[in-house]
Amino acid sequence: MAYLARLLLLVVFFQTGLFSETIDTFYGTIEVEEPVLLELIHAPATQRLKSIHQYGVSYYTTHREEYNRFDHSIGVFTVLRMKGASLEEQIAGLLHDVSHTVFSHVGDWVFGKEYQEADYQSIIHRLHLATSGLEQILNKHGYSVEQILPKRPTFTMLEQSLPNLCADRIDYNIQGAYFQNFLTREEALELFNDIYFEEERWLTTRKDLAAKLMHYSLFMTEDCWGSAINYATSRWLADAILQGLEIGLISWHEFHFGVDQDVWDKLNSSPDPIIQNKMHMVTHHDDYFRMVTPAQATVMVKFKCRGIDPWIKQDGKVMRLSELVPELAEALQKTKDKAAAGWPIEIR
Repeated sequence: MAYLARLLLLVVFFQTGLFSETIDTFYGTIEVEEPVLLELIHAPATQRLKSIHQYGVSYYTTHREEYNRFDHSIGVFTVLRMKGASLEEQIAGLLHDVSHTVFSHVGDWVFGKEYQEADYQSIIHRLHLATSGLEQILNKHGYSVEQILPKRPTFTMLEQSLPNLCADRIDYNIQGAYFQNFLTREEALELFNDIYFEEERWLTTRKDLAAKLMHYSLFMTEDCWGSAINYATSRWLADAILQGLEIGLISWHEFHFGVDQDVWDKLNSSPDPIIQNKMHMVTHHDDYFRMVTPAQATVMVKFKCRGIDPWIKQDGKVMRLSELVPELAEALQKTKDKAAAGWPIEIR
């Protein structure tokens, strides 16, 4: 009987493709055979990321790119896999964003400003793995959570400090630059194929394509990630979520394990006057705030400069892209100055 049970299990595994699977990614198809990776990819907690938008509330306001946290997670995993990272670091990359709440970084606002330096999803990452079933999968395959935490100091391919490239930044900048037409698909793949990891840093020889990527990172820093609109709408949506939690419209479980559109629809259809007001402010944001002079501002919105400055190798020498392209050095400094000063806005 035990033999027949094992045989039946083998048949099921083969029928479902869990022994080997060809996965389509932005960078091409990859073959995945490791059981731990296949089970993690197909786990409900990971599949949920298909319904968590990469840019959070901005998807509903200014950035409608169909780019989600699953696309990004698979992208980071693929970067690490194709560039020779260890299996542990590949797993860490695959799962690094799995703890995002609905609307991604709006979770930072729900829990207050103390989480905006250390993202809320990073704070709860260990707990999320334990409560989502992912730790059980890891343990079944002989891995502990501590082995695959993305902030491990040895995972230098996955995580690096700004303005360096890292697997995380490589993916969200390359895919994002493609969606915003800073790079064609061909250019995106050319740049990806050229990038390599050597002596604890990511390098490229393509100054032209790296320059486009750097321009994109500065654009998104000001237009999306650090924009005044993102600040205001994230704050208002967080207020609506908190009210929804208070009256029982949504649960804490749904906030942590639900999906964007379900919670968005609940909030938009709620008769609660506080929620109605906040959601109207989100969807009609131009009516509720404006850019003003610093003297008129009710708040100066400081933000993090996420501009990259890749390492370039030319004629055997390694240097920052900004050293080769002075106008990029100037553009990066301007964005840093804006981030430090903040956007002067008036909330109406």
